[in-house]
Amino acid sequence: MDIILYNPLSNNGKNTKLITKLENKLTKKGIKVKSYNILEITDVRQFIDRRQNIRRFILIGGDGTISRVANEIYGLRIKPGIFVYKAGTGNDFIRSLERRRGLIDIKRFLKDLPKVITDDNETYFLNGVGLGLDGLVCHKVSNSKHRKNKRNYFRHALEAFREFKPKKAQVILDNDQELDVNDALFVSVMNSKFFGGGMKIAPKANRSNDDLQVVVINKVPKVMLFILIPTIYLGLHVIFKQYVTIYNAKEVLITFDKGEYLQVDGETSVDIKQIRVIK
Repeated sequence: MDIILYNPLSNNGKNTKLITKLENKLTKKGIKVKSYNILEITDVRQFIDRRQNIRRFILIGGDGTISRVANEIYGLRIKPGIFVYKAGTGNDFIRSLERRRGLIDIKRFLKDLPKVITDDNETYFLNGVGLGLDGLVCHKVSNSKHRKNKRNYFRHALEAFREFKPKKAQVILDNDQELDVNDALFVSVMNSKFFGGGMKIAPKANRSNDDLQVVVINKVPKVMLFILIPTIYLGLHVIFKQYVTIYNAKEVLITFDKGEYLQVDGETSVDIKQIRVIK
């Protein structure tokens, strides 16, 4: 048997047709299938642990759905396969994989995940985390009245760039290298290349590596902002070396002088001054 876990809110609420299509496809192959709304499951870890004799779990949703499941089941020994069917709007996790269509086996990617620690919380993540401007971008996208698509991701990125005022931050890499960033726009720690619905913020990041990529974008003149933003989508922003620096580290401590938006795989928190990220 296959079990489908779906998020009815992802993909702008259009997942019903996808679920029916997948159910019919599996049934025609002689596979029994049952679908569950993941938002109605109060304990995902227990739900999955009690169904260890099925063939596989299939997730239908975007980055938020995958990230939630990854955190719920982290460290749990799971016998069935875990697959994902692309059905979100951001899809930065799937975008970073070699295979991007159909049913994608992701079980191996849900192990040995990096984590971000704040004063009162510890969260594992798949793609990346950021404190500051990228947190504001994700906050605007999550609370937008507009449909979630590439055009509106870009629209809100522009809005955030215009509104965000560069901040003073301190970044400590591997408890050794200390960076004082006086006019920080971005301080992002990436386990993968993409964030924000396709922004290739860390072109050389690879979730299979032992370290993370720390992207610092600093002291960007206002006149350069509208040139810099489009280049991030292509990963070409790295050519602006006077503004963009990328470091490799296994552990990162980021401290802003004031509380900022924090984004973890696109999910945001408010008024966070310090985070520790460990792989």
